[in-house]
Amino acid sequence: MTISEKMANKIPGLTVSIPLFFNENESIDYKTLTKYIEDLGTQKYIAAIYSMAYNTRYRMLSEQEVLEVNIEILRLAKENNLVCYVGHPYIFNRQRLEDYLESISKHNPAGISMLYPERYYGIDEPIIDFLKLPEKFGLKSVLHEMKLVSGFDGSLINWPADLLRKSIRLDSVIGVKEDSKDENITQIVLEECKKKGSVCILAGGGKLQALKYIDKGLNTWLNGSTIFCPKIIDKIYPAIMKNNDKEISFYIENIERPFFDEIVKIFGWHLAHKAALQFFGYGMRYERFPHPIMPLDSYNKISDTLKNIQNSIKEL
Repeated sequence: MTISEKMANKIPGLTVSIPLFFNENESIDYKTLTKYIEDLGTQKYIAAIYSMAYNTRYRMLSEQEVLEVNIEILRLAKENNLVCYVGHPYIFNRQRLEDYLESISKHNPAGISMLYPERYYGIDEPIIDFLKLPEKFGLKSVLHEMKLVSGFDGSLINWPADLLRKSIRLDSVIGVKEDSKDENITQIVLEECKKKGSVCILAGGGKLQALKYIDKGLNTWLNGSTIFCPKIIDKIYPAIMKNNDKEISFYIENIERPFFDEIVKIFGWHLAHKAALQFFGYGMRYERFPHPIMPLDSYNKISDTLKNIQNSIKEL
């Protein structure tokens, strides 16, 4: 099935966030990136791959590097028959963002992940204009919806329900990465996406969170505990969608829970998943200044947990 056929038929599966790998000298490790996406290409149940602001380390990259990385990810996605969303540089003004969108449009992304970077002052128009901008270049938007920063006191706030509904209903918006971690917001996003026939990509909370919403129409989510071993996607996704309690329970108790409880909760998501990627053969845990790296002694301490996870994966 071609990429266009996958998009038209909304093939179910996980949406996979693309990590970015670095060499010891802080150059981008394209060799490991290629291997990672090629391994994703072996899996049937992938709805899309997703290059995004944080996991793909846009803040560590220049504007030109964001463009170059995303062009390469799109090339690899096409070679491996994968639907692909990409984001935009973290810092920009209108002209620089338009220049980026014009350049990336030549490489046919399925959508541009639009993450609103400014504080929210109760005025909706700047957000609406921002989400519509890719349309000028023949592109569609994926709303990266996470908590807004209040323009009044700097606190993190949910998107106002009316603004959220209005944004999802835009012709230019084909999907939402729902990352509020608030059940009321998740419900609004699911309802609006279902009405429109667009995609809701649930982020955060792992399988237990996703399981709450499958009977309400959810069929894709970002799956943190397969990021370090993408070749198990075809085993776990069908089990979840078929409600195979035995396999789901085994996966949660022996793979997902140990990873999050014994590693992520102690070291944080970004250090944890890079260390796990190294353990499973995807590059080294190198980062680019000023991002921290998990110290070697900490990496050695989590090796037993990762070995247990590796053995459990073999039993799936």
